[in-house]
Amino acid sequence: MACDLFDHPAWPALLQAREFVRAGADRVVLAARGDAWSACDVPPPAADQLLVAQAGARADAFAAAGAKRHSVLTWQPGAVPTVLHPNDRACDPVVLALARVYAPVLLGAAAARARGGVFVAGHITQSLDGRIACANGQSQWIGNLAERHHAHRMRALCDAVMVGARTALVDDPQLTVRHVVGPQPLRVVVSGSARVLAARPPLRLFEAPGCLVLVAAANAPANAPTAVRVVPVASDGCELRPAAIRRALAAHGVHSVYLEGGAATLSSFLGAGAVDLLQVHVAPLVLGSGLAGVQLPTIDHVAHGITFAMDQAALDGDMLLSCWPKTPPDAGAP
Repeated sequence: MACDLFDHPAWPALLQAREFVRAGADRVVLAARGDAWSACDVPPPAADQLLVAQAGARADAFAAAGAKRHSVLTWQPGAVPTVLHPNDRACDPVVLALARVYAPVLLGAAAARARGGVFVAGHITQSLDGRIACANGQSQWIGNLAERHHAHRMRALCDAVMVGARTALVDDPQLTVRHVVGPQPLRVVVSGSARVLAARPPLRLFEAPGCLVLVAAANAPANAPTAVRVVPVASDGCELRPAAIRRALAAHGVHSVYLEGGAATLSSFLGAGAVDLLQVHVAPLVLGSGLAGVQLPTIDHVAHGITFAMDQAALDGDMLLSCWPKTPPDAGAP
């Protein structure tokens, strides 16, 4: 499945759909008149192309029959999105590809918002042999420009983007939306020991508009940089558990988060069964050694591994895997 992640006219419609979801909608409707795409809450009676994306099978799934070309995408946790073409004429294949990647993120965020929880999308950029950096930590750039555009799309679609302390200190990322048009997410750093607050010079994340820094309650400092909100999180020692992090995010109005790294933070969420979607960008590269993208406790049988339903998209020659855990996080949990 080819997925053009550059300047496609459907992107503004996906941004509009994000706002419908934030307002309480539980489905995404994209409509086109000519080359102009927009989002709406009710399928218009006449459109050149139409795409309805919804969670699960709904009785009104085929209400779009008035469009010249339309498709219906259905998705549920733990499963790959499925697409039907009721009039046997599929809408724009690039729009379908974009929808397979991004519509489930919006639908998952809608479900999380409705229950007061958090939809977590984790991300890895790795080589063919599963390395996210060389042994010395150097990692720019394993992924290509299309992957960076994708990452910025994910930032724009989610309420927040989150990294662990080591990633914040080593990479000093901005975590802003720059490669595409879109809203800026809330920036979040997980630092149980609060060591990121002592970084010199201060991290770029601490510049306006600032960020949330989640710390162990016992390590909450008396003072913090002006643009930083320190959030104490109950913990045993300095390690913050994913469930506690999810609760803290939900309490601050975050219902979808893009977990960009690093390896330790992502591994912690995966090991705790706290990831709703794992996106793996695979570059046509072999490093032979270096840092592994996921590090979990040893198991003694392959049957004990984490299993996924998996979809794929091409990113300018590289591969993006959308991996849905077959045992998704408890729907009643944050």
